[in-house]
Amino acid sequence: MHNFWYLPVFLKWMLSTNAYCQAPPEDSATLQEPEIGRSSIDSFPTRTDHASHDLSICADSPQDASTSPSCASYLHFSLLQEEYLISSFFDIVQDANPIFSKERFLRRYHSSLCSQDLILTMAIITAKLTQFAGYDDGKHLDAGLDSLLSSSLLDDDLIGDAPSLDQFRKAYLLAFYEFHQFPGHHSWLRIGRVTRMAYRIGLDRLDYIRVLYSDWSTVSDEDIHEWRALWWRIYRLDTYSNLASGTPYLIDDVVINTSFTLRRTEDDLSQEIFLPFNSDGLSEILPSITSDTETLLNNIHTVTIATMRKAGLVIRMHLLRWQDGIVAQVANVERQLATLRLALPLGWLNLRRNAFANEKPVDHHARLITVFHLRMAQLLLSVVECGQRRADDWLSSWQRILEACQDIASLAGQWDSAFCLTVDPAITFTIFTALIFLHLQRKSNTISDESVRSSINHDITVLHLQLKHFGSIWTQARLLTLSFESFSESVSGPLAYSHINLILSRFEAPLHPRWLQFLSSARSALEDLQ
Repeated sequence: MHNFWYLPVFLKWMLSTNAYCQAPPEDSATLQEPEIGRSSIDSFPTRTDHASHDLSICADSPQDASTSPSCASYLHFSLLQEEYLISSFFDIVQDANPIFSKERFLRRYHSSLCSQDLILTMAIITAKLTQFAGYDDGKHLDAGLDSLLSSSLLDDDLIGDAPSLDQFRKAYLLAFYEFHQFPGHHSWLRIGRVTRMAYRIGLDRLDYIRVLYSDWSTVSDEDIHEWRALWWRIYRLDTYSNLASGTPYLIDDVVINTSFTLRRTEDDLSQEIFLPFNSDGLSEILPSITSDTETLLNNIHTVTIATMRKAGLVIRMHLLRWQDGIVAQVANVERQLATLRLALPLGWLNLRRNAFANEKPVDHHARLITVFHLRMAQLLLSVVECGQRRADDWLSSWQRILEACQDIASLAGQWDSAFCLTVDPAITFTIFTALIFLHLQRKSNTISDESVRSSINHDITVLHLQLKHFGSIWTQARLLTLSFESFSESVSGPLAYSHINLILSRFEAPLHPRWLQFLSSARSALEDLQ
């Protein structure tokens, strides 16, 4: 079993007893935990159970990247089952999908031009997440997934200087899946290895090395699009994993020379869009981004991620207890946030679906995710600012935390649980953080108006339900739900400035091990202040 190094003791116990893995009642979530075989957590092998794989890392043809031997012995999808799962793959976690063109990929798949190893990985992950019921009793599916995750595939596949696109896609998918379904230091390290390998082969400077090196200059424009898409997915994963854990980003935003993904041809180089060296310039690239409607959602998603990363850097300063300049840094990022919000297309921040613009429900939810990013950035900045205030001037900052949490809850109020599987579940870090601070607000002695307290209680209910919906699919969300429920039961209030100041001083990151440990023992720490 994975070592859940950052979880409180009671969560470790629940994992070991499989108490939390039971499917919730049918009326509590849209999707239920797959009832296939034994629990994927209980069956997950240790990292000593490495399987050996003999794959050619420089393969240009699918024959050179065949199915992993250990997986092939477990799984035998029929052709119809495989085709169904591959098609369904494009309906899940769409903002984390490393494949730029679905149509091109499916054409290559039907022509048997894709790596069978990647196809198997996509099929297994889709089957697990969609509760695919067409594959015997699920035991072989669990065994195949365990083999993929516990093997040394990442080291074997990416050990050379030129892994194939499909091999890199597979490594990314496993890193993404493990991070959300089997959280712990192994998944965090896997993401780090994928990110460093992306640097090693030059994905961070794709437009530069393509001009200089023959091996990249011969790559087709279509494949370059795919490599770009993969790089920006890794960029997002680097953001989520490190922002949530309170660790430094591996990717340096200042030195990226890989342009955004666009549907245009490569003929007009003036149309290439790059992440600006200065974060003040994020709003300036929006007009070019919005001119390409096909990639609009995808690229604005990247821009809002970049903005949230800036707030994460301020959190790092807070974590390191750097007093000098931190208030100025908060103000600087807030100015960038304000400029970006105003530069977004008309109606982008609208919580409801833009029906007059014929916005599809799936696009509406993808747009909401980008707004979640902006609200999370504001919440993090507000927490840092409030932590810098003294007892005589902290109330205005404390109120700003409430405002940010209410904005996040308003987004959750428009959420349709049917779309929990279509988006990256990293949104749950935002939901969890808002829940913690909303609970502190309702227990603080600063709230005397019952209507305000009632509104806070409603917001908590909405966010809690949204988190539970994600928890019906993802382990990470289930653990966050349990952590919040334990914290809310242990902290009863009323909380004064001294209590809140103590809690703010302990906040390091949404999933930082010391923060989660503090939440599990907050009652005793707060009682010591009495």
